[in-house]
Parts: sequence; C-alpha cells; structure tokens
Amino acid sequence: MTATERETGEAILVAAAELIGERGYRGMTTRVIAERAGVNEVTVFRRFGSKQGILRALGESWAASMAGFAVSAIPDPSDTRGTLEALATMEVRQALQFGAAALRLAIDARSIPEVAEVMGGGTSRNLDGLADYLTARQGAGDLRADLDPHVMAEAFFTMTSTFVMAREIVGGDLGSYDVPLEEVVRQMMVLYWDGVRSREDM
Repeated sequence: MTATERETGEAILVAAAELIGERGYRGMTTRVIAERAGVNEVTVFRRFGSKQGILRALGESWAASMAGFAVSAIPDPSDTRGTLEALATMEVRQALQFGAAALRLAIDARSIPEVAEVMGGGTSRNLDGLADYLTARQGAGDLRADLDPHVMAEAFFTMTSTFVMAREIVGGDLGSYDVPLEEVVRQMMVLYWDGVRSREDM
C-alpha cells in the first residue's frame, strides 16, 4: 500500500467517524463519506467494500488505542502505574477524537444488527482485556487483592470516559481552568492509583 493510499484510507475513516458522531450509523452514507473525505465514492467501495466494511475498519483502528486491547503492546507492563497512566492517556486522546462516534455506535448496536455484528462485543472485550491485566498485577502484589478486577477496570473506564464527556459538554469554555491534557491524566491517575494500589505500598 502506498503512502497516498494509506492517507486516503485514513481520510475516509475520519470522515466516517465524524458523520457517525453527527448522524449515527443510519445517517451515514458512502456518498456523503466520499464528499467529506474529498474522494470519489468508487474509491470508498474499492477500499472498504461496503458501509459495514468501513465500520469494521474503524473498529480495528480504534482497538489499537483501547486499553484492554493495547495493554499487551506496552513496553514494560510490570510497571503497573506507568502502564495504567499510558493506557489512560491513550484512551482519553482517542475518545476526545472519536468519542462521539463511539458513543453513537454503542447505542446503535442495540438496534442495528449490522452494527452489533461488528462492534457489539468490543466494549466487553476491552473491559475483559484490562481486567485480565489487573488480575495479573494483583497476582504480582501491585494492586489490592480485595477488589474485583472487573470493578477496577470499570472504574478506570469511568474515569477516562467521564472526563471526555465532561469536556464535550463544556467544550472550550473551561474558564480559568487550563491544565494540559497530560497533566490532567496524571492527576486523575493519582486519584485512581491511591484507590487500587496494594495496601502494602501505603
């Protein structure tokens, strides 16, 4: 695949994500995706085959930055706090870019079989993947043994998702509150880490 073909594919996926966020899956058409991406509709079909093919490619591209899928690619997963902070940063960055589309797809998956087939199990697999990592770190003694790893994983995703939803609602109107994203995530991780780390470390 050439660099131009890669850029074209990325432009199509970004356009599709924007349209899903604005209109939902039903309101997204290949014609409008092509217009927004600045390509011919035939190019969309050649590259992805169908509207569902675009959806599948979106899911695959997002998985690389979802904590439960990405944890295996972290260079030093034995650094539990560092790993969780890296995953939180990754989740927040992706959600700020594609959160509206991901939320619409989660809702659409309940009523549109085509969406459910492609995206339906992604959320639970993401949760399970992170819970598996947290279970391993409990076994290593880094995390509290009295907490269920799935509850810890849900708390992690609640922290990152709520931050993104709050930013979406507030928009650019944060008043005098102007803390860089990396610092916000670091401070959120301080709060999370204080709750989940092994009591022996306290």
